[in-house]
Amino acid sequence: MRRLLVLLSMLFSFPALAALDSNTLGAQLAENSPQCSRFAQIRWLADLEAELESSGYFQRTEEGLVWHTLSPIDSHLVLSADNPDMPLAYQAILPVLNGLLGGDWAALQQHFSLDLSGELNAWQAELNPTDKLVAERLKQLQVSGGEQVEQLQIDFVSGDRMTLQLSPTNCAALPGDSNTP
Repeated sequence: MRRLLVLLSMLFSFPALAALDSNTLGAQLAENSPQCSRFAQIRWLADLEAELESSGYFQRTEEGLVWHTLSPIDSHLVLSADNPDMPLAYQAILPVLNGLLGGDWAALQQHFSLDLSGELNAWQAELNPTDKLVAERLKQLQVSGGEQVEQLQIDFVSGDRMTLQLSPTNCAALPGDSNTP
């Protein structure tokens, strides 16, 4: 009996080994949602049969998701639903990024089927569009992480692919004036 109690106490002392479900994972991601993160992006352009690499950071603000690419060129874009100049590809992925970063799996499950695997400290998610409008642009998403989203791969219907490696960071450590978009 004593062994059983010791085993049970060990099991419950390791929350990372708890059963993985969208509610638990969503709560963890919401609690650890980064305001700022560095990114390394690899973009495969099927039509050109070319791979483009870029890096930079993003910051979540009241205005939206401020996406600042530092390399290979310096560019700055505010990703928000009310930005009419936002490129089409970003219009398709903005709600997905916001849902993933904020742990809002319920919102994502309105447009995607969700297959979770792993544990809270090392999880993977495969999202497949169930919404016709989303399915016109996005083929599949593969996401992985621990306390936060660490990698996101988006496969587009066009054959294009975007892979993001995310590294949460202190906003004050970012180059330039990262406090204003």
